[in-house]
Amino acid sequence: MMSRYILIILGIAGIFVGFANPFCQVPFAVLLYPYSIYMLAHGSRHFVRDSLITGVFGYGAAFYWLAVTAHVYGLVPYAAAVFFPLLLGLYFALYGAGIAWYLHKVKDALAFYKIVSAAVLWYLAEVFRGWFLTGFPWFPLSSAFAPLPSMVQFANITGTYALSGIFAMAAFFFAELMRSPRGAVRSGARSLRLLSQYGGIFILAAVYYYGSVTLQNAENGPGNISVRTKIMHRKLDIPYLAAHEMPAVTGQSLHRIAEKKDGGVYITVVQGNISQNVKWSPLFQQDSLQKFFRLSAEARSALSEPGIFVYPETAFPVTSYHYPALYEAILAFGSDKTMLYGIPLFEPDGGDGKYYNTIELAQNGQPAGRYAKEHLVPFGEYVPPLPLPKFFNDMLARYGGAYSAGENAEPVLEFEFDGKKIALLPLICYEAVFPELTWSVLREGSFGHGRQIHALLNVSNDAWYDKSSAPVQHLHLALMRCIEGGLPMVRASNTGISAFIDKYGQIILQTGLFSDETISMPFDAQPYEPTVFVLLAPYLPYIGCALFILLQMMIVLRGKMEHIQETAGKVR
Repeated sequence: MMSRYILIILGIAGIFVGFANPFCQVPFAVLLYPYSIYMLAHGSRHFVRDSLITGVFGYGAAFYWLAVTAHVYGLVPYAAAVFFPLLLGLYFALYGAGIAWYLHKVKDALAFYKIVSAAVLWYLAEVFRGWFLTGFPWFPLSSAFAPLPSMVQFANITGTYALSGIFAMAAFFFAELMRSPRGAVRSGARSLRLLSQYGGIFILAAVYYYGSVTLQNAENGPGNISVRTKIMHRKLDIPYLAAHEMPAVTGQSLHRIAEKKDGGVYITVVQGNISQNVKWSPLFQQDSLQKFFRLSAEARSALSEPGIFVYPETAFPVTSYHYPALYEAILAFGSDKTMLYGIPLFEPDGGDGKYYNTIELAQNGQPAGRYAKEHLVPFGEYVPPLPLPKFFNDMLARYGGAYSAGENAEPVLEFEFDGKKIALLPLICYEAVFPELTWSVLREGSFGHGRQIHALLNVSNDAWYDKSSAPVQHLHLALMRCIEGGLPMVRASNTGISAFIDKYGQIILQTGLFSDETISMPFDAQPYEPTVFVLLAPYLPYIGCALFILLQMMIVLRGKMEHIQETAGKVR
């Protein structure tokens, strides 16, 4: 068996290299993490400690961008900021250590039952992590394979979390094969012994085959779209140039337009690339608005026909209550347009009032709909109940830190454009990492409620994370919602990555990071057909729990039978 030190290093490297990182992502490397956990549970006397070390430094390295954010925007010295990702890594490592503890307890059980049980436990752990303390479902194992669409199509049946369990099962089978290459498990049916040895190969091959067959049905993959590009240079005004950092100094904006299909209407995503240093400053609010207006005008000129314009989360960092003149300027600019834009909302409500992080729909200069974010980021968008002075809460609210959770009577934005009805399911930033926020709405529309949804709409502001891997990780999580729900996605992010994603999770067109860009894509609203996952989603955790309990009963029963046989043999 490998040295525990080598296993720890492999596990750490597997997490960091398997997920998006600044160097080179190798998705299959992520399997080294469950592989190392399995091997440590069977061969290390200090398996819990070793598993914790693996998770802390593996996830801590993958979360390195938290230190960047704390240093750049929180002015925390790097020597102290490094503890933020390590602390979050410790929380994630607890789940891996718990699975290692379980594997150690059942290490003498029949390999097939043990491996399947641990895989189900992995699935349940990810479900729990997505719920506990409002949930933080970052880094599900299966999202590492997002750059390989053929490996994640099975999520339209199982969902992201259960697919993670399937990948973990493959890694466990590989570990068992390495641990007992000659079939050390001498009891049990021959078919189970073979599965215990070669199950990993079978699982990965089956997942790939299913994904390949599914993608053959994709009408328009990335390779079937032709794109024309228009580059525009402009003269920047001095105040904005002084505040906005590279690369905006180049004075270049990039406008990319996909070839139009028959019957489709154009949707244009405007990536404003507004520095987080100035985004919420009242001194640069006018400049921010003008930059979005200019990019929109350039895109419309390049497109030479009307379309739907989509802007990022809090693209316009003003409220109609506090800045009525700027809000009227937004509506005036949209007098001949259909616009979907992120904007904060303030409702006086008689007392202190409430702030909401919203997407507003405006048509021909008039508000026509609104969605308020329901799942907020703790300490990022709201402060848990603490005895803080009112002026402190007001300050946080002005700069994006004291929002209230939205309560939307209708969580879908519907409108007509060019005689066609379009319905979008909005997800603001962090909401795109939660599967239940998508399938719960799609499921309602699948059982006679008459609701048709044509695409997911994800607006975000990842400027906080600077030029790190976080925006790529966020994109990979968001595209998993397309596969689960069977819907394309329009994604607008302030500094990137903005993208058009098809219902198979394939990125058709995307922007770069920290660049002034627009992307335009023809969109044809198709009738929605729910995936198997949407129909099964509410029952999967219960099925997982029942399967886990059943497997434990089989493990216990088999253990008792083997004990009886051993006792009978000694008596003879």
